[in-house]
Amino acid sequence: MDLSGNKELLDRPLVAFFASRNAPPEALELATCWAHEIARTDKVVISGFHSPIERAVLDVLLAHGCSVVVTLGRSLYRKIPAHLQVAYDESRLLFVSFRNYSRHSYSNSQLRNWATANLASELVFAPFDNTSQLSTLYFTYSTSSTPCLILP
Repeated sequence: MDLSGNKELLDRPLVAFFASRNAPPEALELATCWAHEIARTDKVVISGFHSPIERAVLDVLLAHGCSVVVTLGRSLYRKIPAHLQVAYDESRLLFVSFRNYSRHSYSNSQLRNWATANLASELVFAPFDNTSQLSTLYFTYSTSSTPCLILP
């Protein structure tokens, strides 16, 4: 696991957020409402922030000045993406890489999601279709001691 940014964020309560690339229409509104609520807490959201809904949540969190952990299914960035630079400079951001590959792939995204869930103290999912790849992750964790929910 490679890290870049504020490593102390891993010592705070981490809430993993997951959203499918093919989420139902109501998922975006539910996720952004949740992001506004979580922004009022001291919790840190950890996610790949890869799907459109996850990116919308990231935008809300950054606009509120929240700290986030971005998990990557690829190697660390050589150059911080422009939209994340301010948060990085303000020590509100940590990048975590689980693979030393330069490109995303299906297997890398699955590894990233499972590793993200393992780092978190609770898991939150935007609504997803039962055929989503997130189903296995959700159903595995919903029977564990880690709090796990799908946004209502």
